[in-house]
Amino acid sequence: MLALELIPRLTQAFLRHVFAYGELLCEESTAAWRLGRRRALGWGVTCIGGLMALVLGCLWVIAATWNGPSRLVAVGSLCIGFGLVAVVGALYAGGGRASGAPRPFERLREEWRADMREIGRLDPTLTGQSPAPISGISGGDSAGHE
Repeated sequence: MLALELIPRLTQAFLRHVFAYGELLCEESTAAWRLGRRRALGWGVTCIGGLMALVLGCLWVIAATWNGPSRLVAVGSLCIGFGLVAVVGALYAGGGRASGAPRPFERLREEWRADMREIGRLDPTLTGQSPAPISGISGGDSAGHE
């Protein structure tokens, strides 16, 4: 009868933990989404800027072989400009997380580990651990016969 009396309390505790994990998962996924979006945008700008710098660098070499007073300066300044865009994009992509900030889903991972330790203290078989032997009891069958 003791197990039946514990069911409502265990159900309430279980539901509290499920809702808390859901809230924590929402918070952590929002932060991870922001960081991922920032990195994707930064690397996109970096790739496009780098490609433009490469193309314009090639045009610069071609323009250097022609005879013209302003072609070299125009193409060279565009190449340098897009090169700077690529550097700024790389810096933006790399600066999304402050030093010492937790990794994505780190809080959720720590809460899970703490709950597993607590459950392991209550019943080690629920966490995959073997139960500790009870001292003073020798082997034998359940009826007490040796």
